[in-house]
Amino acid sequence: MSRATHWLWLTAIALRLAYAPLATHLDPLLRANPLHGDAVLHDQMAWRLASTGEYRLDKGLMTAPAYIYLMAGVYALVGHAPIAVRLLNALLGLLALWGLWRLTHRLAGERAANLALLLGALHPHMLMITGWLYTENLALPLVVWAVYGLLYWRTGWGWAASGALLGLLALTRANFLPFVAIAGAWVLWRERDWRAPALAVATALLTVAPYVVYISAQYGAFVPIGRGGYVLLWANNEYADGGFDPHFLERTLTIGGETKTTREWLDATDPIERDRQAMRLALQWIRENPTDWLRLLGRKLALTLSAFGLQNPENRGVAAALRLADGIYWLFLALAGYGLWRLRTTNRAFVWLAALFLGWTLLTILLYAGGSRPLLPAQPLLTLGAAVGIASLWKRRQPAER
Repeated sequence: MSRATHWLWLTAIALRLAYAPLATHLDPLLRANPLHGDAVLHDQMAWRLASTGEYRLDKGLMTAPAYIYLMAGVYALVGHAPIAVRLLNALLGLLALWGLWRLTHRLAGERAANLALLLGALHPHMLMITGWLYTENLALPLVVWAVYGLLYWRTGWGWAASGALLGLLALTRANFLPFVAIAGAWVLWRERDWRAPALAVATALLTVAPYVVYISAQYGAFVPIGRGGYVLLWANNEYADGGFDPHFLERTLTIGGETKTTREWLDATDPIERDRQAMRLALQWIRENPTDWLRLLGRKLALTLSAFGLQNPENRGVAAALRLADGIYWLFLALAGYGLWRLRTTNRAFVWLAALFLGWTLLTILLYAGGSRPLLPAQPLLTLGAAVGIASLWKRRQPAER
């Protein structure tokens, strides 16, 4: 590493470690409530697990266990101290940045790697998530290192390690469980040998199997880490605006010509049956309202392509600031696309893997909800693309200046 790279790393480390304890003072949402949104449930689940040994799902059948167990481990060591989890988040963020730097360095050299490190360290989404007790803190390093492993750990142990990382990613965000099969197909295409993808996929499935067996036995039905019916209805109904509605359970839904509150629609006492009810209702609403659903897909994409995912800010000053932020964000996305396109000739395998990951992430956004958070696992790959794009433009400009 050059001296500039060392200084850049020291700055990134200092920034992440300093932001973690200051997040509840700097982030306006956390300033109002240090445990915000899903963090309330994650904190309850982790503290119950650490203090009583009981693991119970508090939000339907949609919470993957890996980050909850990690939080519980912190609480078991230091007591009920969310600030300690935020410091762990900072370390996880640094692990993601280390993987991002290594991956970019292998693909495009040290200059692009340093740009990726700088962009990743300052990326608002990747920095601000440090203060939130959200599963994405663990998903980010798992994504980066799983991609790195699939590209460069091309031995038996390497395929097994990559598969284990994919399994842990699914145990962190259950919507990535099907991506194990997609990654296996990519490995088969690249290696032209069935043994490599078989080992990676088998290791991933063995990684998730103990929890699947445990949670399925607990609920008396097959639960593939999580079930999506409740979330599908939450994100696909007549009131949905592309994100998640905090008043969803109190809304009055009209489905099949019948009007009831969501609580009345989901009246089964068994959690599995209630999730099935939600799945049937969501699919029925989509069938009955195809035009509204297509418009909803557009709103989900619009929300995802907005820097901070606010659909209708009431304050004019906030709206103006968000338009500026959106412009910067769109430039970032354009650079990311250009950088990935530039890599297509020298690193075709990576570009295909990145495209598959981005495609799967966008598909789950269309099925469920949009916003900056659902896209967050893909941000390291977008950051890599933006860094390569900037480095490529800089390189093309140099001869012209001479």
